[in-house]
Order: sequence, then C-alpha cells, then structure tokens
Amino acid sequence: MSAEQPGTLAVLGATGAVGRAVCRQLAAAQVTGHAVVRRQAHRIEGYPARCVDFADATGLTDALRVRAVICCLGTTQGKAGRDGLRAVDCDLVLHCAERASRAGAEVFTVVSAMGASRRSPSFYSRIKGEMEAGLQRIRLDTVHIVRPSLLLGARDEHRPAEAIGQRLAPLVNPLLPMSYRAISVEAVAKALIQLSGPSTPGVWLHELPLGGRRSRRLDN
Repeated sequence: MSAEQPGTLAVLGATGAVGRAVCRQLAAAQVTGHAVVRRQAHRIEGYPARCVDFADATGLTDALRVRAVICCLGTTQGKAGRDGLRAVDCDLVLHCAERASRAGAEVFTVVSAMGASRRSPSFYSRIKGEMEAGLQRIRLDTVHIVRPSLLLGARDEHRPAEAIGQRLAPLVNPLLPMSYRAISVEAVAKALIQLSGPSTPGVWLHELPLGGRRSRRLDN
C-alpha cells in the first residue's frame, strides 16, 4: 500500500462500515497511525484509537497532526433527520478538514457518493455536493474525493433500501456502467488508503474503481 510511506494516518468515521474496513487493512499492513473516535475505544478492528471531543478544536487539531487523514464520516437521514445529515456529512467533514489543514496534514481523502451535486433533486446528494464544494475552499495540499456507488458490506444499522440494493446487485451490476456498479466496502477502503499516499497536489475527484477517466482534477 502506498500509504506505508514515512508519516502517520488518522482515520475519521472509523466505526462505520468503510471506516472499519480502512482500519482492518491498515492494521494488517502495520501502517502507523490511529482512528479518531468520539467515544472511548482502545482499538478499532485492531487499529489504535484516540478518543477526542470533536467540539474541542485544539484537541481535534492535535489528533489530526499527521501526514494524511482518511475521512469516512457519515450518517443517514433516517437515523439523524435532515439537520443531522447536514451536520455530519457536510458540516462535520468540513470542520475536520479545516482542523487537518491547521494541523499541517498533506493529504485529506474523503468518502462522498455517486451523483453528488449541489443541484441534485436528492437532499442526500445535495449535501454531499455541498461538502465537496466546501473542501475546495479549504487550504489543503491535496484533497481526494472518492465517489462510490452502492456499498456492499455489513452495516451496524438496518438500511432497507440498501439491503434491497445489495440483494439485487449481482443481477444488476453487469448491466450498469462500471462506476455505477455496487462495490464492496473493502474495495472502497483499499482505494482510500491508496490515495492517501504521496499525491500530486490539488483537489481530485475519483469514481470507483480507480483509473483512467474516472479520476479528474477539479481545481484547474
């Protein structure tokens, strides 16, 4: 994994499906770093964890004083409501990106969603689009925005629409363009770690799987 260069990593959103997969892979590869969590946890999937009050700007900045940050923060409208979704998927992500910038992090890699756009009729997609736009205004050397489609993998919470999509994915995937096919959380985690290695500066948008025309620079 390219993230095994000198330096450390911090993982945000480590208790979610993608975040746990990131921590599993980092622990297996013995990549130095830690997960940043809001509740006490000594390890997440075998990876060291550091408990931080996200409202404590100084404490959060110290926790993000690393070479690269992988951000997997997110919730659902069903769980948190519209205001809660905006607070986590947009406001909290941007707050953490700002703290990472102040801490001197070189690379900030974040999970967004396929179809993210501030002009989308979908509230969820609009929030993700606002988050992507906000990241372009924060002073970070390199930002990687990753847009996966439907995620395949176990969830701690029941999401009926995703459960149906996961059951249909084997039948529907071959009919869809590559970037719209359902993808495993392990594959998303692998891409996030790969992108968190030494990178060409700029704000980059990636549709999965990585490669070719699915990656483009936004700040030219």
